[in-house]
Amino acid sequence: MTQTIAVSDLVVGDVFKIEQGMRVPSDSILLDGIDVRTDESAMTGEPEEMDKSHVTDENYESNPDPFLLGKSLVTSGMGTAMVLCVGVNSRSGMAEEKLQTEED
Repeated sequence: MTQTIAVSDLVVGDVFKIEQGMRVPSDSILLDGIDVRTDESAMTGEPEEMDKSHVTDENYESNPDPFLLGKSLVTSGMGTAMVLCVGVNSRSGMAEEKLQTEED
């Protein structure tokens, strides 16, 4: 069953659809996908898009990158992903918390 929920209601273990043009709502792992590429420049500073592939019996030896950073932009492809961490435990949450600490 598919349902739409607010990003703030996502919890670890939730599975969601990704598609071109959306922002990844949380740090996640790609469960399956076709031609998935993301722009992580806002989080990592890397100017180039990153290829993302789910791990399979056929590709695991080539070290695919199945990890999606929250707030990164899906620039192509589609698939499903599972939430790994949210809030202050996510990469973006840790960065925001660090910035707040430095401002205080």
